[in-house]
Amino acid sequence: MYSVVLAAVLTTGATAPGWETFDDIRDLKNAVEELRKGQEKQRAEALKQTIADLRQRLLEQKLDELRWAVGALGGLPYPVPVMPRAETAGRATVQLQVPAGATVTVNGKGIPVPSPSGTYATPVLEPGRDYYYDFKVTVPADGKVAVRTKRVIVRADVVVRVAYEDMEAAP
Repeated sequence: MYSVVLAAVLTTGATAPGWETFDDIRDLKNAVEELRKGQEKQRAEALKQTIADLRQRLLEQKLDELRWAVGALGGLPYPVPVMPRAETAGRATVQLQVPAGATVTVNGKGIPVPSPSGTYATPVLEPGRDYYYDFKVTVPADGKVAVRTKRVIVRADVVVRVAYEDMEAAP
């Protein structure tokens, strides 16, 4: 009986039953292997991107630390990091030196500042992020008004000193 089936298969050019299944399984195994290789390549690329992102973040952090260190030496107008107190935790503190009789606005809003010095505490800030505040001081002098604006970079838990010593005070 088997010889008749084999003869029929060989004369028609078809493969024996089960050979197609073997070929299908082999093709399926090859496809799975190719898929695994593709997934490994994608995973390797994703890991390389993660490494590059971490390196960039570390570089930015080190640059910020250097800026803060230079600011602490008084060489640049960068804020100086300090240990936060409970009432100022998460906030930046700006210490102001202004002439007597001066009015101060921060980002367009007036703030009370006892002359010749005072402090301004920001709302709670996100740690590690720079914020910009525009401090505008107006001083009446000799019938005129002197106005100066300074943009100040602040961070959470940092004290910044801003002085307007070169402005003339009202008589």
